[in-house]
Amino acid sequence: MNIKSSFHQIFKVSVFLTAGAVLVACGGSSGGSDSADKVAPIIGPVASCDEEMVGINWGALLTQNCPKLSDYNLFVDASDPTTGPNENGIPYDLSTPLFTDYATKYRFVFVPEGKVATYSENEVIEFPVGTVLVKTFSMPENTANRGVNETHIETRLLIHRADGWTAIPYYWDSEVDASYIVTGKTISDVTIIHDDNNPETDNSLTFDYVVPQKNQCTNCHAVVPVLDKNNPNDKRKSIFKPIGPKARFLNNDYNYDSQIENQLAHWETAGILVSAPTNKTTIASAPIFKDTTDITVLSPAELNTMARGYLDINCAHCHRDESLTIPEPEYAGAAGDSGLTLEFNRDFDADTVRFGVCKTAVAGGYPAEESGYNQYPRDIVPQHADRSYLLYRMNTNDGRHKMPELGRGSIHTEGVALVSAWINSLEANDCGLTDLTP
Repeated sequence: MNIKSSFHQIFKVSVFLTAGAVLVACGGSSGGSDSADKVAPIIGPVASCDEEMVGINWGALLTQNCPKLSDYNLFVDASDPTTGPNENGIPYDLSTPLFTDYATKYRFVFVPEGKVATYSENEVIEFPVGTVLVKTFSMPENTANRGVNETHIETRLLIHRADGWTAIPYYWDSEVDASYIVTGKTISDVTIIHDDNNPETDNSLTFDYVVPQKNQCTNCHAVVPVLDKNNPNDKRKSIFKPIGPKARFLNNDYNYDSQIENQLAHWETAGILVSAPTNKTTIASAPIFKDTTDITVLSPAELNTMARGYLDINCAHCHRDESLTIPEPEYAGAAGDSGLTLEFNRDFDADTVRFGVCKTAVAGGYPAEESGYNQYPRDIVPQHADRSYLLYRMNTNDGRHKMPELGRGSIHTEGVALVSAWINSLEANDCGLTDLTP
């Protein structure tokens, strides 16, 4: 089946656009002087979005929220953002990706010539002004056959401008193979085939896919100030940041046109990264976790590392506090005050309660009354995944409880299975509960 020509048979589209949507994006401040849920003001010489360019339109990237993705000329073929980056664009992948409704993600990094990014041990790579991070979300017809019969849904740009990072989401119109800036769009009743191993069962999966609105980007991409309540002059604002490109998720091999190379080493060779350790094996790295990973063969220690890598990429951008490695003093994730902190680089054994073990479940309220107030009394009850609120939140689409709150309309079955296996592998602890079943 030609998935392009049958797009509107597969996806029913509901559009929610606001006035002036053509020139609105989501972004934020780098230093806290402007609110992170507002569009960053343009700084520097203004370039034209429709200027004909031989290479990348760097001037427009730094100054303009262009209405069409093609205005920036990031790709050789403007209709295909999955391959063929212009100039020095480099594809990359994450060992454990953030889940977004089983979409295939195509990532590229563009660093302006003459500039370099600086390695960070625990935080996102320190990219210079002018850097563009590109991520295209394509929906496969069948997740067992990625790269075949896929439909481009959206392409998101994170642009590092002079005053901070700005995010711009573009939605793909399949009728004309073009991508246009939007402030929010819901694609209703997306249907794909997933886990097609048993032909006797219905393996279709239907959900609503949401392209984020302008203010929603900051819900995940911002660190927030821990304000001094005794200081009325503490007016610090949120700071917008990328999430994925950390050394721990990049320190693995990638196939560059049939040449397999460590991604960090490749970036060094390409001249866009400095200060990384020469010996890449010394970098604490998150394991590779894919939907096809066989978790049944993993030891408890391997489950612990893999599950914490998964929780880090999917949850820790919000569930992190000011005590660890955020470079801005007294800044935390949006849920940093919840008591649940899930950073990969946090010592699990030093304080298991911080990871939710036997911690009273308070985030988002308790499950609905019909579930029973005490059904999920702790974030994590070791060896009782079925009583753990953290897992419940991953395994529900109830808007009051689901986590992450944004970015998914479906449940990541494989992620739930991984975290469930990890919880059930932890050292037994009844957390003071008397109604646990063996």
